[in-house]
Amino acid sequence: MPLYKGALQPSIRLFSNYACLQEEKKVEVTADKPPASTSLIGRLYQQSKDLVRFYKDGIKLLWSNKKEAQLIMQKVKNESYEWTRSEYQLVHQSKKDVVKLIPFAFVFLILPESIPLLVLYVPGMVPSTCVKESQLMKQREKLDKIRQKMNMNVLKSAEQIEAISPEDFLNRTKFLRINKQYGFDFDLSRIDRRHLESYCRFMGISDFGTQGILKRRLTQYLDYIMEDDKLIVKEDLVDKLNHAELSKAIEERGMKSGGDDLSMRKALKYWLSFTVPSSAHQDRIPYGLLVFSRMFLLNARY
Repeated sequence: MPLYKGALQPSIRLFSNYACLQEEKKVEVTADKPPASTSLIGRLYQQSKDLVRFYKDGIKLLWSNKKEAQLIMQKVKNESYEWTRSEYQLVHQSKKDVVKLIPFAFVFLILPESIPLLVLYVPGMVPSTCVKESQLMKQREKLDKIRQKMNMNVLKSAEQIEAISPEDFLNRTKFLRINKQYGFDFDLSRIDRRHLESYCRFMGISDFGTQGILKRRLTQYLDYIMEDDKLIVKEDLVDKLNHAELSKAIEERGMKSGGDDLSMRKALKYWLSFTVPSSAHQDRIPYGLLVFSRMFLLNARY
């Protein structure tokens, strides 16, 4: 097992329904100004109406995406259709959103005003079509804080044991050498529950469950990433993704998002050189080592 401390944890339209909300109406100032309490109640009432409208539009978009995803899946199954990356992203995100729909709808009917708190503290309950851009940024900031703390701990551990450094993972030859020497130990089946929890938390997915559940969840998540990687390479998309698409792709792969486009493209290309290698002779990088390397390279400059 790797030696480090235990503090070591996806659409063509992600989703542009933010424009569904109208700007808040400005309160006209009149000579007879209403009492402060009435004004406050009015603002709260308007905010509640806007929220309800936003979430209703989000649920409608979710249902529309679900129907479109079903059509794509039928084509793939019955016509041997090869989907595009955007279609793959839509299908993947739609499946995730549908699972979240029932608990979200329950909260929406009972107490819609509490949903902004769910977005921040229980994001797994909120469909992506019902998340505002500002809320998405808060989610990313929260995840980055978690990753920064884990990055700091793993770097401290590496200094103490003088084993692996970030430079080793930034150098392709050294990375492949590490894989040859220690890759077997990074197979998810050989990683204990405590470290699987950390890997899940770093990758932004739930870290709750037994060792078997965590292994399956992390495997499914990285299987999605691997398929997405193949489609990015197949369609030669690295230099075509816009800033939002780049940020999402980078974040999903355990790297720091929100930087300049050039840096993020370099980081994505470096990642793809290992997950979709140009040489068929290159050894496969175990999922555990891919995640572990991201912990070292969170703030790396490619």
